Amino acid sequence: MTHSHFRFADEWLAVDGHFPQAGDTLPSFMLVDEQLRDVSLEHFLGHDKLVVTLLSLDAPMAGLALLQELRRQLEPWPQLQLIVITVDSPFSLARARKEHGLPYATLLSTLRGRDFHKHFGVLIQDVPLSGMTCPALWLADGDDRIYHAQRLRHEDDEFDFAGLRQQLAARFSTLPR
Repeated sequence: MTHSHFRFADEWLAVDGHFPQAGDTLPSFMLVDEQLRDVSLEHFLGHDKLVVTLLSLDAPMAGLALLQELRRQLEPWPQLQLIVITVDSPFSLARARKEHGLPYATLLSTLRGRDFHKHFGVLIQDVPLSGMTCPALWLADGDDRIYHAQRLRHEDDEFDFAGLRQQLAARFSTLPR
């Protein structure tokens, strides 16, 4: 098990679990969608995907605003499956979709998938965010092989969008305008 930190306000919070890196395979999961249905990683087999964890869609920084920026960055690659995972309840996910649209994003809750946190190395251990998922992302192919992985270290950080776009352009041989 690896140990990292996430800065929230003025505190460094411990983040535990094995963080999968480029070259690894995404660990399997079983999570819950906004309709209370179980959804596994196998549901996305054969599709290139971007798996993203956020603190919460309601978080002021590492939440909805970060997701909306990520969606803007992904516009040139509509074939990419965007899978967003938070500790939010399925009811909160449904509300967020109703209020903000969030097209082309699969929203999943860790409600019945608490092992997800450790298998993906995003389990925040310390108060006040203990039990939440540290913001992170993994770009993976249809066989779940990871091409790009990043875990944020501060609530105000953004993902390395330039690096992600470079990986996407190389993967899909398509340069965005």
